[in-house]
Amino acid sequence: MNDAYIFIGSNIEREKNFPEAIKRLHALGKIVAVSPVYDTPAVGGNSDTPRYYNGAVWLKTELAPHALRNALHQIEAEMGRARTSDKNAPRPIDLDLVLYGEAMFDDGELKIPDPKIFERGFMALALSHVNPDYVIPPDGPTLAELACRLKDTAGQVREVADATQQVRQLMKTSLEEQAFMPDASEHTFRTPRASWNPAVSQIEEDTAPESPDKAAAHREIEDAVRRILISIGEDPNREGLLRTPKRVARAYDELLAGYEVDPAAMINGAIFDAEYDDMVIVKDIEFYSLCEHHILPFFGKVHVAYIPNGKVLGLSKIPRIVEMYARRLQIQEKMTQEIADFLNDLLHPRGVAVIVTGQHMCSMMRGVNQSESKMVTQVMFGEFQNRDVAEQLNDRLRQND
Repeated sequence: MNDAYIFIGSNIEREKNFPEAIKRLHALGKIVAVSPVYDTPAVGGNSDTPRYYNGAVWLKTELAPHALRNALHQIEAEMGRARTSDKNAPRPIDLDLVLYGEAMFDDGELKIPDPKIFERGFMALALSHVNPDYVIPPDGPTLAELACRLKDTAGQVREVADATQQVRQLMKTSLEEQAFMPDASEHTFRTPRASWNPAVSQIEEDTAPESPDKAAAHREIEDAVRRILISIGEDPNREGLLRTPKRVARAYDELLAGYEVDPAAMINGAIFDAEYDDMVIVKDIEFYSLCEHHILPFFGKVHVAYIPNGKVLGLSKIPRIVEMYARRLQIQEKMTQEIADFLNDLLHPRGVAVIVTGQHMCSMMRGVNQSESKMVTQVMFGEFQNRDVAEQLNDRLRQND
């Protein structure tokens, strides 16, 4: 089964045609997730052009990319769409294959990834809901990171609660055998990172458009990497290093993505009233970071706990908070404090505890060369400063899953 990501649009009888398209996509494979339904302005049309319902679907399918594209066109035709030379003409349905596993190609008929996702914030927003951690080939960003970068280009976009609920109900009633996640923003789905494929040309590797600021930053990083290579006695023009500066620049987009995360957009209102007043614990959250002293990796696990004071946080948000601070130049002590401060300011709970265990490459592969050493840091606020409460936390962390 292949992972396909399809963007859906309708601005003719959209209340009827949008859910109908979801129904018809079931025939092409297994739907993993559907985004909320968004009301968006038409792109490129005049002020009288009807607004769209837009959304995205993650589909697992046996169909190859071109066969899937043809099947989508068939659904469009059956639902009354007539393709014309006017690309901005209203249409009952629009089904675009925008991403397909780790595929990258442009053969004149189909372009994957679809470059429009790098330009239109409302597309990135919808796609980020179905699989936020999908890494756009070849080297990222993730869909969640892309949505954050393009949030200012999304335009006048609002979620249509009734239509979203209709789609969710449709998924529940029509997929009796399928474990469908109705709100993908509250779950983590991970797609393996695309590996380098010698069949992909170097030109294809650079098809994703960049903003002027990002392009300038990449050039500066690439120049710096070339100077480093020369300074250590290497030849930056030899085959194995020829594209290393570009790869490093793109890798930093992902490794240091925490600087570009908008905390408000990340939380996205996922704070809920609750009468629950015992500990909430999320343990064994993996993290990877770069130390600010040597720009070498450190990594490990984070345990986060809080005692609610009338409010609880959506489950997936806690790992995202950890990742937001980990994906920056860091020291472990500061990262631990930042996570605790953020949760304390966000929820005003009766207590917050953050415990981090990390292994640091700067001490494992250089300096003291302590390959087995680990660093443990913790921050305790509120009731967790009580010894008995802290012991309860430690007992629960020691429990087997």
